[in-house]
Amino acid sequence: MAEQRKVEYRQLEAGYQFPPSGCRVDAATVSAYLGAVEETSHLYRDTGLVPPMAVAARVMASLSEHISFPAGAIHVSQELEFINTVSTTDVLTSHARVARKQDRGKLCLLTIDLNVFNRAKKKVLAGKTSFILPGTG
Repeated sequence: MAEQRKVEYRQLEAGYQFPPSGCRVDAATVSAYLGAVEETSHLYRDTGLVPPMAVAARVMASLSEHISFPAGAIHVSQELEFINTVSTTDVLTSHARVARKQDRGKLCLLTIDLNVFNRAKKKVLAGKTSFILPGTG
């Protein structure tokens, strides 16, 4: 598979839609996530359920495959709504759109809207994530 070219953040404008991105959060990924966050609850172990923040982490990783961030980029906030459960057998499709881009002198404020759907086209996650980046000024 040919490597997809990342979009330079300076080229982005409000309304830009990233290509939809497909992903899964399989059992091995869930296990690694639970270990990383030191989760000891049995709720997500051997049940096939995916922790909501593991879905968010996977979606953010998918987004990072489409956008080029420079050194000094800061992820400043995220607002997420987890709407439906996700299982390790679900195939997810994430949609990302630039909601806002503002150049403020030496800084650029970038907000990206996120929507994630399962194979049945049911929304499982909605939200936005924001970054401060070196500006063009």
